[in-house]
Amino acid sequence: MVGKKILQLAVMALLASWTEAQTEPNYEDPSKLKVWLTISARKRFLEVSWSNAPANEGDHVLVTREAPLNFQSKLLPKRTPLAAFRSEEGSGSDEGAPSFVPISGFTIRPDSSASKESKEKQEKYWVANGGATDVVASIKPSQGLSSQWFTTGIPYDYALSRNVTIQTACYGFWASYIDGQGNILAKTCLRVFPRWMNELKSKIGEMRLRDLFIPGSHDSGSYRPNFDPLLKESLVTKYALTQDEDIRGQLMHGVRYLDIRVGYYRHSPEPFFIYHGITKQRPLQEVINQVKDFIYETNEIVIFGLKEFPVGFGKGLGVHRLLISYLRDQFQDLIAHPTLTWRASLRDIWARKQNVVLAYDHEAMVEEFPEILFGSVEQRWGNKQTWAELETYLRTVNDFDVSRFSSRPVSDMAEMTPETWDVILDKPGGLRKMADNVNWRVSQLYRNELGTNANIVSVDFIRGTTIVETAIEYNTRRIYM
Repeated sequence: MVGKKILQLAVMALLASWTEAQTEPNYEDPSKLKVWLTISARKRFLEVSWSNAPANEGDHVLVTREAPLNFQSKLLPKRTPLAAFRSEEGSGSDEGAPSFVPISGFTIRPDSSASKESKEKQEKYWVANGGATDVVASIKPSQGLSSQWFTTGIPYDYALSRNVTIQTACYGFWASYIDGQGNILAKTCLRVFPRWMNELKSKIGEMRLRDLFIPGSHDSGSYRPNFDPLLKESLVTKYALTQDEDIRGQLMHGVRYLDIRVGYYRHSPEPFFIYHGITKQRPLQEVINQVKDFIYETNEIVIFGLKEFPVGFGKGLGVHRLLISYLRDQFQDLIAHPTLTWRASLRDIWARKQNVVLAYDHEAMVEEFPEILFGSVEQRWGNKQTWAELETYLRTVNDFDVSRFSSRPVSDMAEMTPETWDVILDKPGGLRKMADNVNWRVSQLYRNELGTNANIVSVDFIRGTTIVETAIEYNTRRIYM
């Protein structure tokens, strides 16, 4: 009996390993059907998007909480329709947006003309793994549209991502694109990318940081652990917080450029804090500890970009010297020596086992501390309040990008920025709403057009984008371009 149980466990482990391998996306073929899972910032709903889809009659995108090996259809009595979910964010709010199945019940667009007899007819439902795995959302793609982005009503709990490790491949949710017969044409899951640089070493090892497509987070330290915007949102948090993952979570999910804004608080036991504008966020010590722990665990390379110094630095250089001394003491041997220069390849950096690039936005300090500081990453910030303006700006800086001939990295700041009075009046509705309005568009813009020459792309609420997957895809193919 014990032997049989062990055999069952071994078979289950093999199946889990196999299905995770099948979920690995094909990055080298840009024309292949792909599916993505993201998380909206405002309500933290799961989002599903896809491209290069056949979009035939009978096709569905199914979301499950466990890895699906196969799907079957069942005929069940048709239930009373629930109200169709409508979202203000994402392309799922367009006319003709597909219906979906929430955690319980079947949701379609209500038909007021439906007769009592039609409600009693049987309806086809999809189940996974012989019925052992429930389908928690079923989306019917619009015929003729090969690409769509849809916001479901499935809530995401960030406690899921706090439990991931460098051994995690998939967790939480899976999404599968199937045809009318239940054949899985493509699938994905919520993934982590803790070692994507090392995993691509054979292809990108000879490249410079300027040659790569690098995912970045804007105002990386502006997060609050265990924060729920549906319960605790205020005017301050609406415009101060820019990420839902802490630094470890951002790095585990693929970010390799951190946008760090440090303020000095003289009378605090911990004088250096992350700031967003004039709002105090996380202790710098907390951020540094998470970066160090991540690098020791993964051997990835991280650009630690210090910029603005909004509070407490004044016009002198004294506080800057204190900060640089603090950074030296904290990172120690992990600091990449600037003699490498921005022209160094990834292999050059790895060879020295110095994985933290301190990019400091103060020229006088870079000259004074040439043994630990690189020059700053150039941030291309449009200061735009609408998607049309931001899109025009991003296209312009990429179309006329003379900096690509330089070795100094550049970051497209791909987020909208509210004006001061708009914040006071709460006109935009907060950074989360602004992010949900542009993140899916930014994702598609770099995936379809700007990814070829992109360097660093920094966004708010990065889990609402496909920037990491797009960066890995382009880096996988860039050596052949």
